[in-house]
Amino acid sequence: MLGLGDTVLIPKPGQDKSHLWVLVTAVNPQSGEVIIVNFTTERPHSDKTVVIQPGEHRFVDRPTVVFYSDARFTKLAALEAAVNQGIANQHDPLSPALLKRVQEGLLQSPLTPAKIRTAFTTAQQQGLT
Repeated sequence: MLGLGDTVLIPKPGQDKSHLWVLVTAVNPQSGEVIIVNFTTERPHSDKTVVIQPGEHRFVDRPTVVFYSDARFTKLAALEAAVNQGIANQHDPLSPALLKRVQEGLLQSPLTPAKIRTAFTTAQQQGLT
């Protein structure tokens, strides 16, 4: 079962590329959803709220950013089904320190969608972070 801080490699539809997605909340017991964000290679135009360097996570082999503008809700059951079916692959969880940076960045980034920011704040109040 996936939980807070776990990571999943999910392929981009129609492409050979996958991104590492991080569960930044535990599952909401009412909706069955978690909030996830993904890591992507740092580019000149990237949101640099949180930059992850090689060595901070086994997946990261070059300067990487958290793509907060693409943060989303997903049903935990659907994510787990994708892993169980081999569509997505579970990867190493984040360290507690890196998870904290990623979560703090979600609230700091000007590109985090408002509905995600609001839901994350609510999740914090409910002890789901």
